[in-house]
Amino acid sequence: MWDTHQKIIAAAVLFILGGAIGFWLGRSAGQGWSAVGPVAPSPVPPSGQGTVLVGGNAIAVNDQSPGSKVAVSLVSLAADGWVVIHDERDGTPASILGARRFDVGANQTGSVDLLRPTEEGKVYYAMLHADDGDRQFDHEKDLPIRDSQGNAILMRFVASAAPPER
Repeated sequence: MWDTHQKIIAAAVLFILGGAIGFWLGRSAGQGWSAVGPVAPSPVPPSGQGTVLVGGNAIAVNDQSPGSKVAVSLVSLAADGWVVIHDERDGTPASILGARRFDVGANQTGSVDLLRPTEEGKVYYAMLHADDGDRQFDHEKDLPIRDSQGNAILMRFVASAAPPER
């Protein structure tokens, strides 16, 4: 019989494995639900769908109600880093609205406090940034974490009081 600790580890491994398989299947099937893209993304995938998993880094953010916080449903980092919320301008991430530091590790959740609230119907991005080691966010030093093609690891979401259509 497995003890509680072993069950938690097994569940975490299955969750990460399931996310990796889902990511691969989504990319292979051309579904476009992965939100991995360059800072200036080419085709932007549907918002709030799936989990972005690249190496030891992952992020998931759902569409959510407008407000002064953004709920992050999953953060996994290969090294200490930040989840940074950007607004959208011309289809790309623009101004930084808020940032929260997360320690290295898998299956973390939390919320990011914003300098100004999100607005109904607008698009936003949750992007992973590296921490330069000083535990203070600086957009010039704590740069976006990138995949092997140089694309920033990010997830698009919409601020909407209406439930998302699935």
